[in-house]
Amino acid sequence: MNGATGDGARSGARGARGRAGAAAVLARAALRHQRRSWRTVFVAVLATSLLLGCFALAVTTVALGRPAVERYAAAPVVVTADQTTRHRGAQAPLTERLRIPASVADLLRSVPEVARVVTDREFRVPADDGTTYPGRLWEAAELAPWELREGRAPEAAGEVVASADLDLPVGARVAGYRVVGVADGPAALWFTAPEAARLGGQDTVDVIGVLPGPGVSTGALSTAVREALDAAGAVDARPADERPADDTGELRVLTGDGRGAAEALGAAPLWRDLLALFGAISGTVLMVAGLVLATLITRALRHRAGELALLRAVGAQPGQLRATVCREATAVALPAALLGAALAVPVFALLWRPVTAQAATAGLALPVVPWALPAPLLTAALTVAAVALAALPATAASGRPATPRGSGKNQPPGGPAPDGGRAVPPPTATRHPLPQRRQPTAMEPPARSGATGASTCGAADAPEVAAVGPGPRTGAERRPARLTEASAEPRVSGRVTLAPDDGPGHDRGAASPGSAVPADAGRTDTHGPRAGRTPDRLCGSWSTPGPAGAAADGPERGPGTGSPTAPAPATPAPAAPPTPAAGSAGRRIGGLVVLGLGAASAGSAVALPGDGAAAAAGAAVVVMVIGCALLGPWIAGWVLGLLARPLRRLGGAGGWLAVAHGRADSARLGAAIVPIVLVTAFAVVQLGADASVRHATAEQARAAGSAEGALATTVLTTRSELGDPVIDRHPALGVTAEELRALDPGVRAGDLGALGPGTVAVGADRARALGAGVGDTLTLRYGDGTEARLRVVAVYERSLALGAFLLDRGQLAPHVTDPDAPPAPAPAQDLERRLSTAAVAAIAALALLAVCSTLTVITVGRRPERDLLRRVGAGRGQLGTMLAVEAAVVAVTGLLLGAAVAALPLTAFSWATLHAPPYLPPGQAAALVAAVVLTTAAGSLLPALRR
Repeated sequence: MNGATGDGARSGARGARGRAGAAAVLARAALRHQRRSWRTVFVAVLATSLLLGCFALAVTTVALGRPAVERYAAAPVVVTADQTTRHRGAQAPLTERLRIPASVADLLRSVPEVARVVTDREFRVPADDGTTYPGRLWEAAELAPWELREGRAPEAAGEVVASADLDLPVGARVAGYRVVGVADGPAALWFTAPEAARLGGQDTVDVIGVLPGPGVSTGALSTAVREALDAAGAVDARPADERPADDTGELRVLTGDGRGAAEALGAAPLWRDLLALFGAISGTVLMVAGLVLATLITRALRHRAGELALLRAVGAQPGQLRATVCREATAVALPAALLGAALAVPVFALLWRPVTAQAATAGLALPVVPWALPAPLLTAALTVAAVALAALPATAASGRPATPRGSGKNQPPGGPAPDGGRAVPPPTATRHPLPQRRQPTAMEPPARSGATGASTCGAADAPEVAAVGPGPRTGAERRPARLTEASAEPRVSGRVTLAPDDGPGHDRGAASPGSAVPADAGRTDTHGPRAGRTPDRLCGSWSTPGPAGAAADGPERGPGTGSPTAPAPATPAPAAPPTPAAGSAGRRIGGLVVLGLGAASAGSAVALPGDGAAAAAGAAVVVMVIGCALLGPWIAGWVLGLLARPLRRLGGAGGWLAVAHGRADSARLGAAIVPIVLVTAFAVVQLGADASVRHATAEQARAAGSAEGALATTVLTTRSELGDPVIDRHPALGVTAEELRALDPGVRAGDLGALGPGTVAVGADRARALGAGVGDTLTLRYGDGTEARLRVVAVYERSLALGAFLLDRGQLAPHVTDPDAPPAPAPAQDLERRLSTAAVAAIAALALLAVCSTLTVITVGRRPERDLLRRVGAGRGQLGTMLAVEAAVVAVTGLLLGAAVAALPLTAFSWATLHAPPYLPPGQAAALVAAVVLTTAAGSLLPALRR
């Protein structure tokens, strides 16, 4: 018994190894014979892996970002206020300096572990020419430390040390002070302690640097400082009644890399914004990459449905087919993905260098740590897995049990009678080896046979076939039906006229599914009155299905003569009714439902505030593109029905062929259109949203007037979103009465003349989001976290140009770190805009690559069709016109459909946030159209020129 069990196990293992070996042999053979298609897949997988690898490195680097430590690098412990405000668990960094009482420094000097305490505060020093310079205490230079390059330290009230960045020599005079030394460090004037206290105040300081005593470690010093602060109950300098309820006001003790938070206040908000940006972009990248790979792999394997069905018919098991296809896909995808991952590291290092430099100006360090470099390997593994999963459905059609069309209870023994009622005898269960036959040359018609039933079509590699003869069909003999079902196409929409080579009695054949070539072109009939006849020339005449006896148009050419002949009497074959593909109704309904969901998401953007409207519009684009992908075949068929007549008239024979091909295989045409819809919709929404905001802002700025001299800052508001607390940051402007008279904010309600201490004017969009009107009281938080309750005195329209809130300058200035500082460009906003533009360009490039790759695979897969058309008489010019017409239809349809998909969410977003129609610069629109047209032409025409 045990021996039998062991023999069975060994036999099963040998069978499994045999099946795996067969799959490997088939995979290697397919890779050799399908080199051009798999080469295109290789390039697409490489580009996808490269892009995903770069994004993985970017996300990892941003996640590890931190404020840089420069000013306080020599102080092991730094004490500062908590630059974070809270609301019921939500947190937001503060962009203005929250100061601490100067008495805290005296408290820390009494701690035994402390050797020295150095305070630091930045203030402004006005000059006679109207410019202002940042001023600091010279002792604070020790915290970096900044060393003297020349000269000496300041000793008197009228002496300063100038930073080298100010380019002031020793002995120069600036702002009424004499320069006695030049030091390293950022632009600043360094003063003595008494003069700094007089200019900047002595009640509060920005930061306290703590230096340890001999033998005291950083950990022990930090613990001692923390205990001293807690014991004294030290808090920040905000009045208790102006501190939000959720802010405790306790001071922070920073060490290590955390000390950077005390230096650049804009680094933390920039870091959060970059994380949010890459989080949003990563989802789009993954969606586009998945769609690219799925579409490309599906199209690459779709052309081999007949091959897979033939393998299934001669005995291959579904598992073997799946293993074969997965081996092929993995053999191509694995080296491509690894190469893309390897290239991602140097490409990322090259492109990330300017990003790092610009982030450093905002005080944010974005280090590339060595252990994060293998991150592209993870994305490469995901890419290979996505390719393998996309390849599996290709074997479904050939692996399912076949159900011939028209089967039913009252069928004759040989199945449904094709070709106008001629019954085909059922094959017997007898099998015999296929005889080896000499293959015909390109100029020679296939060998004619009588009624033997032996076919010469593609049988050189088949080990055996079923002979024709009487007898029942067993389960094994029904396998050839799978070949018929898998190779059949869903629709036939036209016929071509064939000139017979042996007299006018030859009848016209109906176009075969998936091609404009008749089903009997290039083969030998073995049944019926046409046995042994082989059509061999394609004439310049086509006709659409019509009434019986409809005559074909145009002259015909005799065989081998190249001259027109009279049309042969036609015996039209009855047009078979279209047979929709299985599940087509469900796919159409699903596509319509998805489109409806996308339209609903776009419509909801109208009722949402700015960020919500943008999110709804972005989701609508993704959903509607998926709906278009589901409806692709029907959209292609509808477009061809609309353009069939002009294409036939203007395109001649090539136009007729293009229409016939498109109608016969609308799924192929739809698959070519979908990537263009994706790239067009994505680019239009991303470029149009940014351009619309810029255009509307510029229009409002021209109408509102100049706000030069106003105090610009940010304020915070709190709200709940789906039950979760949220803290929003908004731009605000502090103006005087004189500056306000020069502005035209477009007041909708209230009176701006009443703006003063304790009041606020609110933009219309923000007022609608907050549910506030004139006379209502709003609770705001200034940039330093101080809370204030203000009465609304006006609601105005032009908030894009002037900010969401207008406040009295005297009321706002105490809560701004440096109210006298001149306006400076915001490096954070510029960096975010540059990264967003680069990400959009990268995603659009990947989508364009998908367009080119998909069209290339489709064109390569149609090479047998083109060869057959050439054999039956089509000229090179006709085939070139056919391809050009198809490319034009694909490009125009994709552009128009993509623009339509993008128009609804973009319009909803624009009206919801800007109250203006969307805007796309003509130059960007022209560049998009040119890129799509050139890519479509390259993918459709260039592969056809290569042999």
